[in-house]
Amino acid sequence: MPEALADVFSPATWPFELNDLPQPAYLVGGAVRDGLMGRTTPILDLDFVLLQDAVKTARTLAEQYQAGFVLLDAQRHIARVVFDQVTVDFAQAQGNSLEQDLRRRDFTVNAIAFDPFTQTFIDLNKGQEDLQRRLIKMISPENLQDDPLRLLRGYRQAAQLGFKIEDQTQAAIQEFAPLLSRVAVERIRTELVYLLNTPNATPLIQQAWEVGLLSPYFKGADQQFKRLSQIDISAIKVGEIYPQVLLELSQELSYTLKISRLAIAKLTCLLNQDITLAETELLGLKLSKLELKSTLAILKGLSQLKLLKTRELSLREQYFLFQNLGLLFSALIVSAIADGFSLESISPLMNRYLNPNDPVAHPQLLLTGNELMEALNLRPSPKIGELLLEIQLGQIEGKITTIEEAIAFAQQLL
Repeated sequence: MPEALADVFSPATWPFELNDLPQPAYLVGGAVRDGLMGRTTPILDLDFVLLQDAVKTARTLAEQYQAGFVLLDAQRHIARVVFDQVTVDFAQAQGNSLEQDLRRRDFTVNAIAFDPFTQTFIDLNKGQEDLQRRLIKMISPENLQDDPLRLLRGYRQAAQLGFKIEDQTQAAIQEFAPLLSRVAVERIRTELVYLLNTPNATPLIQQAWEVGLLSPYFKGADQQFKRLSQIDISAIKVGEIYPQVLLELSQELSYTLKISRLAIAKLTCLLNQDITLAETELLGLKLSKLELKSTLAILKGLSQLKLLKTRELSLREQYFLFQNLGLLFSALIVSAIADGFSLESISPLMNRYLNPNDPVAHPQLLLTGNELMEALNLRPSPKIGELLLEIQLGQIEGKITTIEEAIAFAQQLL
């Protein structure tokens, strides 16, 4: 067995002993596929099919190794054990038979099993042949109909693996595309995020739109595919000059939202470019408030940058641009270049953003709200925020340089 396969297929690398498993037990799914391809992931994700006692085995393992235990599906007997850097799922074989279980899966490359006790592969659907051919091929049309999310997942996996979707599979997906509307929109959003997070996935996103999987959610996306295809290229182009940008773009919006800032930039390319209509499309996908706010901030920022084609932005306009975007400013720059802006035309803004001492991009408060209230004998109210904003704007325009001037300026405004 090649050394590249050892990580996944050698029980010595697992967080438990092989003898802790009942016989027979089979490693299945993405771990087997990736292991055969020599693909590695930061967190090992193992899926086992057992003929009996799947939940009991998981619970016993979790107790024995003081690992986390999660019952994923009591009805279908699926449970998860969470180790440090390794997640292990145990599922009861569908039909209590490995053969039936493998024949009910989505695509042939995901339906290869590995018996760790005999060190042999069980490949009833010729998945290894399709791995060699770099093909996503359905096991049967019925399996796609059973869970219509598999229709979109085919494109996601093709993008992640760099595979092509087999012609008959693509035809079946197109035929069954209307069935995707039966799937909870939250599950669709998850697959879409995977696609957006995958580099150079534009051709697969475009195909998914053309066969009718994404078009119900993004009706006018076909007008923006050219710009979408330029996002990854633009990110590399900007990153060559500003390495910090690539780092920021790769970071996720938050700890709980596994969507990168670059993926948010790509999402803006699928949306209607009218802010109000774009918001309606985003709400239809039930995106989080942060995802919604971030996407719309980039769209609004793009419309502001278009002013650069006729004039320079005032210091006030620049201030609000930076304040509205925050750490998404890098995503805006990449979106703008993909939209046809030259790097030279927006480099002054980029230089401001990357300079932590720049008074426009990163203004420092001369005084706090409490200090302002004390100096002017004011009570807490929204007016305090308005005064502080005007003081900041006065600072960036050079009208105010000291605390005394700030207080006098606020007094004058009152």
